Amino acid sequence: MVDAHVVTTGDDYRTAVALFKKSKKARQAELDEMRNQLRDLTSQLAALTSSQAASSGQIDELVTRLGSLDARITQVGTEVTHQLGELSGDIDSLAQRTTAMGDEISHLGDVPTIVDEVRTDQARLANEQARYEIAFRQDLAELAERLQRQRPNG
Repeated sequence: MVDAHVVTTGDDYRTAVALFKKSKKARQAELDEMRNQLRDLTSQLAALTSSQAASSGQIDELVTRLGSLDARITQVGTEVTHQLGELSGDIDSLAQRTTAMGDEISHLGDVPTIVDEVRTDQARLANEQARYEIAFRQDLAELAERLQRQRPNG
């Protein structure tokens, strides 16, 4: 049985007439060629789709890992800040007790100097920690920007 097809343009009509004028072998060969081309295009599309999905998945995984890393760094930075605060309180308390005891005990005269050195070291460590955190956040931002530029549009 032959399906009826409505020809809407002159080009479609000419193509249809040309198709019917060809021999059955010629039509079959042309259909086989079209099937092969369709199969090839389908394979290429599947390969491209698979490649894009893999790349997108890897980028999404990296972005997720960067987010987790940023959260962990923030958490560690907060913990270090709290610990430095506690250490500062302990040092201040120790300095007050040492000053009071220094008046009564002469051989403990070096403790205020030691406490001052510890305070200086604490300030240096706090500054260094802040610099490292800032530098790391800048590196993280630069890496995220690179990933955004590499992410395929679409």
